[in-house]
Amino acid sequence: MGDERQLTEPVLRPRPEPSQLTKDARWLVLIVVLCVLFQQPGSSWSTTFVHAGQEFDFRSSPALGTTLLTVGIALVGFAVAVARRGASRVDEHTVMGLTLAGVLGVTAAVWLLMPVQTAWVQWAVEHGRTHPFVLGNVVETTRYADYGG
Repeated sequence: MGDERQLTEPVLRPRPEPSQLTKDARWLVLIVVLCVLFQQPGSSWSTTFVHAGQEFDFRSSPALGTTLLTVGIALVGFAVAVARRGASRVDEHTVMGLTLAGVLGVTAAVWLLMPVQTAWVQWAVEHGRTHPFVLGNVVETTRYADYGG
C-alpha cells in the first residue's frame, strides 16, 4: 500500500525559471510602452509668428508614424532575437540590445526634431516662406489682419 504513493507524481511541480529571452522581452515591452508615452509630449508643440500683417500658427500633434516605427522596431527585433537563439556570433541578447537602442533612438529623434522644426518654421516665416516644408503631423493656420477698422 505504501508503494503506490511513491509511484505517483506530485501534484505541484516546481515551475521552471523563465529564460533570459523571456525576461528581456518583458523589459522590452515595458520600455516600448514608456518610450511611446514619452514620445507624445515630444511631438506636440505649437508656435505662432507674425510677419507682414499675417499671423502664422503651427501646431504639431503626436505622430502615428513614430509610434508605429517604435512598435515595428520592437516586433522585428524580437522576431530576429527568437530566430538567433543560441547563435554563436550575434545571439538573442545582442539583437535585443540593438532593438532597445533602436527604440530609444527613435524616441530621442522625436525630441530632437521638436526644436529643429520650430526653428525651421520661424526662420522660414521670417524670410518670407509662409508655407515651409514641415512633417505630416504639423497643421498650419494663417490669419490675415483685419482692415475693417
